[in-house]
Amino acid sequence: MAAIPQARPPPRSLSCRDFPMTLSETDLDALNPGEWVTDDVIDFYFRYLKHRYFPDNKKYVYISVNIANLLTERPIESTSRHIRDLASDANALDYETQCLRKPRNIRIAFLPIFGDGHWSLLVYRSQKHQLPEFLHFNSYLGSTRANHTQCARTALINLLYVFRENDPDMVISKDSYKLVVKNCPQQRNGNDCGVFVCMYAYILSSRMAARESEGRKNAIQSIVRRFSGFSHTSPTPSDRGASDRLLFSAKNANKDKIEDPEEAAWKIKDRDSIQPDDMRDYLIKVIHRATIASKGHSASL
Repeated sequence: MAAIPQARPPPRSLSCRDFPMTLSETDLDALNPGEWVTDDVIDFYFRYLKHRYFPDNKKYVYISVNIANLLTERPIESTSRHIRDLASDANALDYETQCLRKPRNIRIAFLPIFGDGHWSLLVYRSQKHQLPEFLHFNSYLGSTRANHTQCARTALINLLYVFRENDPDMVISKDSYKLVVKNCPQQRNGNDCGVFVCMYAYILSSRMAARESEGRKNAIQSIVRRFSGFSHTSPTPSDRGASDRLLFSAKNANKDKIEDPEEAAWKIKDRDSIQPDDMRDYLIKVIHRATIASKGHSASL
């Protein structure tokens, strides 16, 4: 008598505790070495960074993959009808955060760019009394620079159109920006681009959060000095021991040229980088810590 085949268990899904999103086993499998990271993993991690570092700070925005794809794939047209339809579609996709409706509040926006079979990171950076600046971090500059930079340029121009439609008082146009292609750590294969996008976003987000914290601390200390007259002591270094933070290798900072701290914060050097497989392991751990497994499975490590 033939054995009765055993039914396969239903696929496991992981529901995020802090924001409405579900990941699948396919998403987790895509974090194995040699695999392409899925859209949902990048979306999850961007939302995780927002929740971890800037939960109540509307100056920092993480654009979803769906909105970034809309901005990248929609042809650039300057007609009023096209811009109105583009903004309407972007606002509809942004139903949860509604951050695009008030662009004047945005200081920094992270956009995951996909085009020409490749992921990269585009960062919008507003500047007082200056043109907005877009920083493009591309982990595969050698063979994709021209085509993929054009994808980023399309996305940023369409983003500016959305901003102008949502806030007509903003003086912006498709020519009122600066695009800077940043030198940054490069991938050594054809499948780690999504991992590098997450790594770039992590490094920059953690730096910006540290600067925000330092700024608040200095402001408080300034008030205390003003009213107390006590001497000021240097702030202690911030705690880097959080369980889901990666530690970068320490180097002698005195070897570097003295430069503007604001500009230095936007540079990602090889010494700052994280090995792709280590970043994959880290993403898996973050997902398990931030989710609850369905079907009776435990999501903890």
